[in-house]
Amino acid sequence: MRGVLEALHQGDYDTAIERLTRKALFGRREEAKEALLLLAEVHSLYGEEGLEKAHRALEEAYELGELEYSPLYRALLGELLALEGRSEREVLPLFLPTEDPRARYHQAQALFYLGRFEEVLNTLRPGLPAFLAWRAEGLKGRALERLGRHQEAALAYERGAELALGLERYWLLLDAAAMWLEAGEGERALLALEEAKAVVGEGEGAEDAATRHYLLARAHLLLGNPNRALEEARRALEEEEESGHKAYGTPLVAAQALSQLGRYQEAMEAYEEALRRAEAGERPYVLHEMGVAALDQGAYLEAEGYLREALREEAYPYRAQVWADLAEALYRQGRYGEAEEAAKEAMALGAEASGELILGHIAYDLMHLEEALAHYRRAAERAEEGSREWVGAQEMVVDTLAQLGYRSPEEILARAEAVLPHVHPADEWHQALLAYKERAEALLREGRRPN
Repeated sequence: MRGVLEALHQGDYDTAIERLTRKALFGRREEAKEALLLLAEVHSLYGEEGLEKAHRALEEAYELGELEYSPLYRALLGELLALEGRSEREVLPLFLPTEDPRARYHQAQALFYLGRFEEVLNTLRPGLPAFLAWRAEGLKGRALERLGRHQEAALAYERGAELALGLERYWLLLDAAAMWLEAGEGERALLALEEAKAVVGEGEGAEDAATRHYLLARAHLLLGNPNRALEEARRALEEEEESGHKAYGTPLVAAQALSQLGRYQEAMEAYEEALRRAEAGERPYVLHEMGVAALDQGAYLEAEGYLREALREEAYPYRAQVWADLAEALYRQGRYGEAEEAAKEAMALGAEASGELILGHIAYDLMHLEEALAHYRRAAERAEEGSREWVGAQEMVVDTLAQLGYRSPEEILARAEAVLPHVHPADEWHQALLAYKERAEALLREGRRPN
């Protein structure tokens, strides 16, 4: 079987299938059984497209006898049934305890189809033949991706790429780059994409090229290079025109780059194109981005419209942040009652820091400074350090304490020192915070407490 395994590793499936079919027809009983099991494995690699042939190979292998308690046979059968959408009750009893890496790989694949992602990670074992070894890393990457463990997923895809050849290696590197982006690691994404380009050379198809340029655009956007991001997004759009496959994410990233460059009208046109391309479940992602862009532009009524439309999609996973952004849009319009309700909705769904910040702003504007201070303190506690909400909350705690007559100069000093490294020197808040800090230091030196 060595020649068959090498052909599979090289991606020469036609040769492998031909040799296995011949062995199944003319080999001795045990050889034929082994060939049919491997043939079923090969067809299973094609997913739904290979279901019928994989089932046929398994049935023919079973007819040769003594497979009822074979862990590999039962794992393959479980994988095919799981792929068909059968229930756990039908699939899991097929699994037998085994340390055979091949059987455990197919158990893991079945578990992935069942959505049992943690169990996928615990099931895989080393020692697989080369054609499955890189796939096991890819499977691990997909499971980690579903679990939201993006950095680990990227590393798994990169390990898979080291084991794979040709286009399979290229695609795994694209997957790794996508996961580095989700993990906020723009430089690592660029390295993976550079390696992918070196691997594929001149053999890159238009659709793959579009994906690579799209990922490059996202990486440069993440690294604060909106001009380069826009250039890559436009190259991706050109490749999509050639391939005919038009994804909504490409004009979306172009719009984000244009927003960062202050080209609001062009950005909104790109967002509109993304909206035209988007499927129903993708629309709220675009509408949310449009709402945020309008909010940043000061077009608060327009922002409100986009955000309310985004909220119509109940399955959108970032509804809490949409409510928080809507609360800000309403607050900026001076509609305090509606803003308060939206902020509370955001908090109820998990965006506590954002909601507390808006409630603090409302109380501050109404000169309810004690109430505002309590909201700002809670916002600072609940926000991730360094985030936009954390910086805003820290600034407002310091400002509110100053408005209250520099009560608690120790707190003013501590919070000002904590937040200043996160505020650009050109930001007007930088000078204000320095002034508050100096005043608090002077009070502490004098040993006085303001009344």
